Amino acid sequence: MRPSLLSAMLALATTGCATPGFEKLYPGMTAAQVADTMGRGPARAQEFADGSAAWYFDEDHCVLMRDHVLVAKSTTETRTAVHTPVASLKDSTKAWCGPPGTDGKHEQRIETPFGTFKGTVDPAAVTEQVKNSVRAQQVPPASPPATDGGQATQPAP
Repeated sequence: MRPSLLSAMLALATTGCATPGFEKLYPGMTAAQVADTMGRGPARAQEFADGSAAWYFDEDHCVLMRDHVLVAKSTTETRTAVHTPVASLKDSTKAWCGPPGTDGKHEQRIETPFGTFKGTVDPAAVTEQVKNSVRAQQVPPASPPATDGGQATQPAP
């Protein structure tokens, strides 16, 4: 079996085990039906000014409830933006269940043999940083040739 197919199957199986029942949720379900389908209530909840509430079952799965009825659900979406033998850049849009007009969390992750770095990666800033690093490491120009015929002289004793 190809490694990429195996990885995809493993990720799918892991996601399914982490939140059994999440794929069975649909808009219009009551809060009791959501809890019954999931087998538990949310791990945490976040209330908003408009009266809606986000229920998070884990870091990657949430539902938006309004008047005790499910109106939306979300999962974390991750895609590999760049993949090289030395490093890969993964772009993640975290699960976000907020009312319209609110923004979710966006995260980028760079995986290298030296470790994993999380945050927001600005390609222009990285390019500028590399250019500055290269400029700082340039070799100084060679010294001008000797004017005394090119022979080295020894200091007088």
